[in-house]
Amino acid sequence: MPSQAWSQGGGNDSCLQQSFWGEIYDRGLKVYYVPWKPFLMQNTFPTFYGTLPIVRTILIREKISLVHGHQAFSTLCHEALMHARTMGYKVVFTDHSLYGFADAGSIHMNKVLQFTLAEVSQAICVSLTSKENTVLRSGLPPEKVFVIPNAVDTAMFKPAPERLSSHEIVIVVISRLVDRKGADLLVEVIPEVCRYPNFFNRSFFIAILEAASCGLLTVSTCVGGVPEVLPDDMIVLAKPDPSDMVQAIKKAISILPKIDPQEMHNHMKELYNWHDVAKRTEIVYDRALKCSNQNLLQRLSRCATQSVHLNCMLVQMWL
Repeated sequence: MPSQAWSQGGGNDSCLQQSFWGEIYDRGLKVYYVPWKPFLMQNTFPTFYGTLPIVRTILIREKISLVHGHQAFSTLCHEALMHARTMGYKVVFTDHSLYGFADAGSIHMNKVLQFTLAEVSQAICVSLTSKENTVLRSGLPPEKVFVIPNAVDTAMFKPAPERLSSHEIVIVVISRLVDRKGADLLVEVIPEVCRYPNFFNRSFFIAILEAASCGLLTVSTCVGGVPEVLPDDMIVLAKPDPSDMVQAIKKAISILPKIDPQEMHNHMKELYNWHDVAKRTEIVYDRALKCSNQNLLQRLSRCATQSVHLNCMLVQMWL
């Protein structure tokens, strides 16, 4: 089934001379590039209607049936979903992250979610914890939100042909170096861990699932949806406290000799599969396409229920 996607960001002069362009990639995927400069976290400045001409042209040209947006902090995602619903398309939203309710950034983002998701057809979250978080933040009915976890391509992530010597232990840090990912814990844990001989510490960004598929034992804080990701024999969980993290690492080191990387890899093949994710996503698409169309009064009523008065105003302006 042919698919379309569009991205945003800075580009070369030839791109900027056009409104947008598309290129066919392998397996029927066409990617459109929107030549707008990002201003924060690789996102363009929110304009509400600035992307309307581009989005409208793509939806009509490609004869799109359904629009699927990802990531709560994506400006292009929110604007595309709003424009698509106004044009009568069914829309699906996927949220991948957890956000709070108290700090200024989270309060602002939660209002944006209520604004955008007031008319979403269906939604997808990657864990049960993520679903609870999204429902609370956006006001979406729980029955509209499905849980479909991420997967891993086990053919690409395999255990090393030879295991490291038992005298050498390599610890890989899997995280973005930001506070919400526990960078402050890392600063306190590394000195304690490095007191042990023959340790090498490396830091790069890769998913927990990919690490497990390579036969690596994982240590993580017991927060968010992490406890749902792997079975207890593949991960050692700790409280978000430096001393507890050190103890968890010690525990992981003690059970390393009992770990069979190939057995862990085979288990990951059974647990996570992208084909299964695709099938479950298609079910969500089918449900979205079967949702009844709403007239203007129903749309405004839904917006008012969510206290999204700005959304009501924008719907009226668009029409």
